Amino acid sequence: MVGPKPQDPRVAAPIPQEIEARVNEVLSRPAETLSEEAVHLEEAYRILNDALA
Repeated sequence: MVGPKPQDPRVAAPIPQEIEARVNEVLSRPAETLSEEAVHLEEAYRILNDALA
């Protein structure tokens, strides 16, 4: 089992409003196909995952 990975204290914590704006920007992009929508959802997931890491 791997222990928790500490965050780098030199990196500023993400601002919730900044995260929300980035996710909203990604999710507001038009998607003409399901694969495009999947790409947008994956990008939004990465933003949230990075913010919680």
